[in-house]
Amino acid sequence: MATNSIEIETRISLLLAVGRYLRAVDRFATASKEMTNACSELREQLSQSSRFVTRIDFQSFLVTSDDEGNFEVEQIDSL
Repeated sequence: MATNSIEIETRISLLLAVGRYLRAVDRFATASKEMTNACSELREQLSQSSRFVTRIDFQSFLVTSDDEGNFEVEQIDSL
């Protein structure tokens, strides 16, 4: 009887772990798609080489881009 109990507990643990994994995969795919879309939109807005500071959510960020569509956004100390 103890063997069946362990097998059931193991099965339940595996079921819960697989469920967590599948939910994480779904969240990751959603976040990846959102990141890709956000990068594309930012590249469209940064059509030329630029460097500027912006404040978002009470934090300061330095945005640097080049003519090839590459960009970097880094958090900086407030001005």
